[in-house]
Amino acid sequence: MNLLSGAWAISELHEHTVKEAIRGNLFQLNMLGFAHTLSEKQLQAADYSYEKAWIDYLSMNGNVPVIPIQGTMSRGYSYDNYFSNTFLIQLLNKVAEDDSKSGAILRYASGGGTVDSTDELAAAVANLSSKKPVLSHVSFCASAALWSAAPSTEIMMATSPLAKIGSIGTIYIHTNVKKAMEQQGYDIQIFRSTGSVDKAKLNPYEDLDEETIAEIYSDLDAANKAFKSGIRAGRGSKLTSDDIFTGKVYGYAKAKSYGLADSQGDLNAAYKRVIQLS
Repeated sequence: MNLLSGAWAISELHEHTVKEAIRGNLFQLNMLGFAHTLSEKQLQAADYSYEKAWIDYLSMNGNVPVIPIQGTMSRGYSYDNYFSNTFLIQLLNKVAEDDSKSGAILRYASGGGTVDSTDELAAAVANLSSKKPVLSHVSFCASAALWSAAPSTEIMMATSPLAKIGSIGTIYIHTNVKKAMEQQGYDIQIFRSTGSVDKAKLNPYEDLDEETIAEIYSDLDAANKAFKSGIRAGRGSKLTSDDIFTGKVYGYAKAKSYGLADSQGDLNAAYKRVIQLS
């Protein structure tokens, strides 16, 4: 019986793996269901993990995944970023253990995001770059995006004159709508249970007291210290000035002079560089 005869519909995500399994004659009829004992070769051919499917789908020439890091970065999914930091970490870890991958390209088009989980993503980039070349290709790489890109083997900026990198610093924007609500006739009252005097003090309806303001600055400074440490650890001796820590963004010429970028090129140049480094 030829189980592979007739028309089959195979997802593009799994096309490469299924083709390799067919070429290797690794499909066999099992009337008793899933076999408990499989050869190592069969187990490799049956690697249908979600992460494996994605890094295969995203790969240039089958061996260098181009992983998009775009939109608002956060631990979970955001409205303009279908790859959360959590999933990006899983993809990077998969590339690190996959012998068929020569390295990776991280393609940045992000203005940053939350502090939460950015250090974890940067650690995953560092881990991968310790094993295989990782090239961050940047059209826009600001704030948390740069924090995560810093441990890359190299950073290559896109050829567009609008390509930017930088914005090292932390910020919190608080909006108080109390007066606007009063003008519209709203009388907002907040009730807290006995003893819960500090509950939700950071809200848009009450004036911030000095203690809350001090806590905001304390959190911002702590996050900024970790941010700067991540940039210094990632870029190391390439950095030439502390002027980069004011929050400014730079084009290629300035970024290269400050040590925030190594080169400039398109995606094909990025791929060739990964192959050279591998």
